Amino acid sequence: MQTSINSKMFGQFLKSRRERIQPEAAGIQMTSGRRRTPGLRREEVAFLSHVSVTYYTWLEQGKDIHPSREVLQNISRALQLSPDEQEHLFNLAYNETSSLPIEKQYDDSLQDTLDKLPFPSFITDQRSKVIFWNLETERMIFPFSSCVPEERFFLQLLFLEPSFRDRIQNWSEFSTYSVAVWRGNYERYPEDPILNQLLINLKQQSKLFQNLWDQHNIHQKRVGFISINDEQSQINKFCIHSASHVDGNKDLHWCMYVPVT
Repeated sequence: MQTSINSKMFGQFLKSRRERIQPEAAGIQMTSGRRRTPGLRREEVAFLSHVSVTYYTWLEQGKDIHPSREVLQNISRALQLSPDEQEHLFNLAYNETSSLPIEKQYDDSLQDTLDKLPFPSFITDQRSKVIFWNLETERMIFPFSSCVPEERFFLQLLFLEPSFRDRIQNWSEFSTYSVAVWRGNYERYPEDPILNQLLINLKQQSKLFQNLWDQHNIHQKRVGFISINDEQSQINKFCIHSASHVDGNKDLHWCMYVPVT
């Protein structure tokens, strides 16, 4: 039975979620003696999921098998996955695309629309590369025009540009969320060369990123908040809204930082 890069990611995600759950939280009675396995054992997850130990072991080992939706739902309950994590589990199970499209030219009318907005707003691709942005983004978030296109990746700048990090008051919360969202994209497209190079760069150059990556958190994009210091050292609070499939293009994501009044 063969493995694929997608099924390996699926198995690694299951393992990371299993190891974080304490037996007591899953309703498993503890007996005397030392447990060598962090979190739950495979056979315990298999029992709670109503599948055989062999079948669950194959899933964690990345065997190229195709679990049904019922099995995935049972595993989600056993591992106590959040709604975002469950969505990620299904994405990994049924995603057949292992690479993102090669970067292409996008409709410039999107830039015209951004320029009309009175608050920071920008559009990225799924790798987090900033494609379009307006003047308020330059002023309040980061001067993306100072970067060459090959380096204009939001996540990379967030961790490797101190001036960017220093602007953000709720850095811990925002960076944790940003890595968890980016990881979801990465694990859906694990063969993408640009994503892999970004991952290597961030791991090598940022201990903060490495620590967050090791937590294996997953989030889908949701409404969030960010507090930013402006040039006058005034704190500006924004509600972050996002939209995917911009103009029908599933590779584009629109971020809007609406001021909180």
